[in-house]
Amino acid sequence: MIILPKNKVEEIYKELQNILYKLIPEKWESMYLYASVINGRGEMFFYYFPKKTILKPKPINCYEIAKRFGINEDEYNMALSSLYEKIKELNKLAIRKWSNITISIVNCLFTIEYNYNDIIHSIYTDEERRVFWEYKYLKVPLDSMSKKNQNIVKNFQYEGNIPPFVHTEGIYIQKNNTNEKIKNELSNIVKIKEEEQKEKIEKESLKVRNQILKC
Repeated sequence: MIILPKNKVEEIYKELQNILYKLIPEKWESMYLYASVINGRGEMFFYYFPKKTILKPKPINCYEIAKRFGINEDEYNMALSSLYEKIKELNKLAIRKWSNITISIVNCLFTIEYNYNDIIHSIYTDEERRVFWEYKYLKVPLDSMSKKNQNIVKNFQYEGNIPPFVHTEGIYIQKNNTNEKIKNELSNIVKIKEEEQKEKIEKESLKVRNQILKC
């Protein structure tokens, strides 16, 4: 079982949801995010399914959103960075470190699955894990895959002695899908990120000056 400070983790869950809602500029049904954190580094991506129409919606990759909706790519990527920083914060708080998580928001429920796979010594590549993840969470049909990917899915096995830990709760906020509001919210995220970076640089400069004075 994962051990986290309850108040702090609830705060991060809220922040994750807020950022995710701001990053999706249209009405949507469900969202699935994958992130890995190993020694403070890793990868992150998410997909969402747009609101159902006559045709069955296809999942949209987060790295296609800026171009698809005419959003400034630099600002959007900075907002994605802010999201990943929050996820790394969650990892730092855990006494038993997890290697990767899957976050889903479906039917007003927020679910986070903590996994303890040994990614560094895994027999699977990042791409192979992604193939299986997309099959499991995005319900990519097996018959639509290449023979190679079909074999990956059929033979995939969970690695790790610790079973996944899953937490589910109701969402904290209502969806906000106005494109203009999304752009404004992204700008706010970027400003906060820039202020944090500026503050960090100032602290480092002060530390250097103090070291020089001591010399």
